[in-house]
Amino acid sequence: MDAKRDVLDLRARIAKLDEEIVQRLDARARLSRDIHSRLETEASADVNEKEWLDGLQARSNGDLPASDLRAILQQIRGSARGIEQPARVAYLGPEGSFCHHMTIGYFGRGASFVECSSVEDTLEEVVRGRAAYATLPFESSVDGLVQTSVTALSQTDLVIVGERTLSAPHQFMSRAGVVTDIEKVYATAATRASCSRFLDRELPRASVIDVRSSVVAAALAAEELQAAAIVPEPSGRGAGLALLRDNVGDMPDVKLRYCVASQRPASRSGTDVTCLLFSVDDSAGALFDVLKHFAERAINVKKLHSRSVPRETWGYVFYVEISGHVTERQVVTALEAVKRSTKYLKVLGSFPQAPG
Repeated sequence: MDAKRDVLDLRARIAKLDEEIVQRLDARARLSRDIHSRLETEASADVNEKEWLDGLQARSNGDLPASDLRAILQQIRGSARGIEQPARVAYLGPEGSFCHHMTIGYFGRGASFVECSSVEDTLEEVVRGRAAYATLPFESSVDGLVQTSVTALSQTDLVIVGERTLSAPHQFMSRAGVVTDIEKVYATAATRASCSRFLDRELPRASVIDVRSSVVAAALAAEELQAAAIVPEPSGRGAGLALLRDNVGDMPDVKLRYCVASQRPASRSGTDVTCLLFSVDDSAGALFDVLKHFAERAINVKKLHSRSVPRETWGYVFYVEISGHVTERQVVTALEAVKRSTKYLKVLGSFPQAPG
């Protein structure tokens, strides 16, 4: 009885703390609204998100796992951003995809969102001024750079102004109690392909029905007790589904990196990354002659990929990420030297390095 009474007391103390958290979040939201009213006449002065997260994590005593703490804080910051600077954002659909959920988390639900069916259409919304930002997949931990995104972005004057890397687990969700009760599974065609081993092993007799989006999959599964959906968890929770099996993808540790593009470049933050595309002559030492300009100025080359050029047989362009902002002196002088050593050079953007 003493143990039960102790637990009830602890639950009551937790409830009190929860009330205080809600009150603090309300107070924070009121300050964000004050910022919004002032930003109507003044320029933005947003915080450096990585420094903000690192600073708050350093103040934690570690009782809450660091990854959970950072995820909660990022969600709070995204919600605040939606209040302070509600924006119109184009994203690569469909609704309920990982890209959609990343966009909501980054900009907050106060923003308005435009679903687009292709990378080109997503960027075109910003090019034509119908949206302030575009979000699109940029890299996968399994497949590397998303070539369609890099190519489409390089053919515009838009620049990358932000990034976010997320885990991308496919969740098996339903109203049913156990997996063996499932007779029908709803999923997009891409999700079905990514989870084929699970479906063949666990549900060989179930009907698997392709649908347009994870939102549709979750909604249909919610209508039938013996149905399930394979979806990102927020889509399933939104439809009232419960998690039956966690992370059922054929490659369970996939991480996806997304970029945010805009017409206006990002300001210097002190922890920036700059993305470049360039091509060189097919001659000995041509690539070295470019990279040495970064080494001579102690600029870290974080990433280097070669990719084929569409409609150009055996033509290649190099994708590079370096540390630093395009306005920093050493980066400016390096790019001036690189330009003299290349046939083609394009800066895709400078942006704050994503929080860990």
